[in-house]
Amino acid sequence: MRAATSTWTVLLLASVVFAAAAGSPTIVSTSPKFWEVSVSPARQQTVRVSFDRPMRSGFWDFIGNNILSPPSNFEVTQSPDLKSFEMKVTLEPGKVYILGLNERGIAGVGFQDTRGVAIKPAYLVFQTAGNAKPEDTPPHVLSTLPGNATQNVNPAQTQAITVQFDRVMETKKHGMHLWENKTQVDAKKVPFSYSADGKIFTLNYPLKSSTRYDVEMNSTEDIGFTATNRTPLWPVRFSFTTGQPH
Repeated sequence: MRAATSTWTVLLLASVVFAAAAGSPTIVSTSPKFWEVSVSPARQQTVRVSFDRPMRSGFWDFIGNNILSPPSNFEVTQSPDLKSFEMKVTLEPGKVYILGLNERGIAGVGFQDTRGVAIKPAYLVFQTAGNAKPEDTPPHVLSTLPGNATQNVNPAQTQAITVQFDRVMETKKHGMHLWENKTQVDAKKVPFSYSADGKIFTLNYPLKSSTRYDVEMNSTEDIGFTATNRTPLWPVRFSFTTGQPH
């Protein structure tokens, strides 16, 4: 009985290891880094993405759908260990660039490991050094309601989460993610709206009593908050706690 149990344990551990290995490839490093600022347009002549495993040769997708990709001749090289890809680019000063890695999600196309498993879509966003035009600077959050670290928010009076931006935003989408006592809420299914001037975003979500809320705005996987010229908001996080209705 003991030998059978031991064999079962080995098989179980082996299946766990196999399942972990069978997951999607993971990005382990990039150059420039995700959300890096003051990138030298003169020195940064390539964009590099490295993965946790060997990747299929000739399969890559640096350019996404209608985003701010840098000019390139699409000359891509792969490292000898098959884990890294580099693409030549030409960067201008004072610009925000976006590379939509596998954003298009076309089956059989894009970054994938030797088994054909594709990476999850990700956005490599960075900003070059130099004097940027006002329209080329990222949007900023001016205020949130409730405010960050606010305690004892009255849920009877607060039926929404509101964010004010410093400029007009793209009003057909958003990049808000919400956690309720560490359990994620599907914010994409929650009604939202923007003010007439496009500067105030409202997520119409009734708050529960005695609950901690964590909010994430934009990330490497979601750049839904953008100005009208597609320049994205750099990630913002805030949290607050509700009390009892009064």
